[in-house]
Amino acid sequence: MENLHCALRIRLAKENIFFGPGVVSLLECIKECESLNSAAKKINLSYSKANKMIKGAEEALGFKLLERKIGGIYGGGSTLTPECIDFLEKYLILEQEIKTFSDDLLEKIFESYL
Repeated sequence: MENLHCALRIRLAKENIFFGPGVVSLLECIKECESLNSAAKKINLSYSKANKMIKGAEEALGFKLLERKIGGIYGGGSTLTPECIDFLEKYLILEQEIKTFSDDLLEKIFESYL
């Protein structure tokens, strides 16, 4: 079995799933673009879907993910809040730790197949 590995997608949930790879991609793109609208376009999401993802995560977490500047002469924009940056960093650490654990466990359990 060549290149046997685990393919995991880590999602966080309370009553419903509210945070996972899609929200992470969106937040990383917002960080780069400094705009929810531009980020949504870049990852082929409608603005309304992207906004719904952010609002759902904010509601579940109990804090704002974005600082939003309303448009106007200089245009609007969005940046990640300090709480969002901290949460995102912790999520990525969790994701990496789970991946490392699963790779080690896979190697231990399936060693005869590797």
